[in-house]
Amino acid sequence: MFPGENAKRQSTRSQWQPAQILGVTQPTVARRLRTLEADLGVPLFYRDREGHWLTAAGAELLPEVRTVETATLRVEQRSLGLLSRLKETVRVGAGETAAAVLARGLNHIADGPNIELVVTGVTSPAASRPPEILVQHGMPDAGSGLTKRVGSISCAIYGLKAFADGRSLPLSHTDLTTLPWLGFVEEQEHYVTMRWLREQMRDRPPAARLANTDLMAMAAAAGVGVAVLPCFLGNSALGIERLSAPIEALSADYWIVTNPDLSRNSSVRAVVDWISGCFRTIEYPSSSS
Repeated sequence: MFPGENAKRQSTRSQWQPAQILGVTQPTVARRLRTLEADLGVPLFYRDREGHWLTAAGAELLPEVRTVETATLRVEQRSLGLLSRLKETVRVGAGETAAAVLARGLNHIADGPNIELVVTGVTSPAASRPPEILVQHGMPDAGSGLTKRVGSISCAIYGLKAFADGRSLPLSHTDLTTLPWLGFVEEQEHYVTMRWLREQMRDRPPAARLANTDLMAMAAAAGVGVAVLPCFLGNSALGIERLSAPIEALSADYWIVTNPDLSRNSSVRAVVDWISGCFRTIEYPSSSS
């Protein structure tokens, strides 16, 4: 070792952890550094078991590297700003119930990205563009994308108060099995709600089949039967009462699923935050009322 070399090493020792900062492995960082040194034709770092520190050539080039880094960050920040000003359109796919929650909150993102809200599971000849964000009922499969839990939606049984005459609320399980049920149409037999309803109806057919919960609420108000409705919808519907406690079997969590490649897109991040806010506004009724 040349005189003073150790002092030089100590004075230029790097205190940061490059692999941790860059989000890659240490071997990847080392391989990229060796490639850079080979391209430049000069060694940039001393290496031993204690780590890496700059050589004299590395220290001389460091201000130029920092200038390039600053310029790159400015380009990234400007591009994010341009994207926000272009009012990107983000397509969100959700099941019927979650889509209803989001539709109620569309006025809360007036200054953000444009939203296209589509109901998943409904076939449309124009649906050629897949959603950038999915809101899914139940925990997503591993590897499906970046996920975030946003909350749950309580469901209960609603109908005319006359169905509860002579009985105390909430109705017992035995009382519920004797009521006329409103169900979804046959194309929606795969819904979690329909699987639960089949257990309650046993071999009895539904009193009527309808395509969505809005129609069910209207049919229930007309006395056609009783319906399983999300509580945020049933509690505000005119002419019907909540006849049961929230149904625990239908209260699975809802999750956001996004493509990892879009995780840094400012518009997508804004929509993810908006979806979380929509779910925070849902009224959660107590199980006893």
